[in-house]
Amino acid sequence: MNIIELKNYVLDADVRGRRLEPFDFTLAGGDMCFLSTDSMDDALTFLKALATLIRPRQGAYLFKGEPLNLSDHDGLLSVKKQIGFITSHSALISNRSLRENLNWIRDYHENTFFSELDDETRKLCELFSILRIIDLRPSEVSPRDCHLAITIRELAKSPEFLLLENPEDYIGLVNFGIFWDLLENRVKGDLPVVFLSNSKSFIRAFSNRKLVISQGKLREAPL
Repeated sequence: MNIIELKNYVLDADVRGRRLEPFDFTLAGGDMCFLSTDSMDDALTFLKALATLIRPRQGAYLFKGEPLNLSDHDGLLSVKKQIGFITSHSALISNRSLRENLNWIRDYHENTFFSELDDETRKLCELFSILRIIDLRPSEVSPRDCHLAITIRELAKSPEFLLLENPEDYIGLVNFGIFWDLLENRVKGDLPVVFLSNSKSFIRAFSNRKLVISQGKLREAPL
């Protein structure tokens, strides 16, 4: 079964982008989609649409075979929990510590407050060397550390699929090898990925499909 299916989708333009003309798209277990584009704004619009962050002008979004009501904010929260979104449009809650940000999804869905990190999140914090700063707020740490916290938060979800924007730049080359190993283990378990990257080695390692967005049109192309 496809994890997601977009039917007859039309996306309005970003401020600097183009309207994306009607397209169909499916994503199944094991799909690793490299996204090539002539407009970063258009590509990010597409990624945000996959993350259910923007509504289409027209079209249907099916998640695990069930149509989503994209106007139902509360109803979408359980779906968003299953989507990993690591891009320049990802954010932390500014008035909470990194620890609270990392625990936020668990706190919300279990209607409680956790002061301790779960085992998976703690392991990731140790790997990316941010345990020493997790009780600081985003404004008190570097942008790179915020990006690492977002990456940890999204990976710790154990998402159904993962959306990435240039991870080599987002988390930096020092951490890129750690991320590479983590992703390699997850795609072996059939985690689908849709990503942008300027790293030729990363593209070779993590793509079995190529998507092209050009002149406001989405198409699939040979690798």
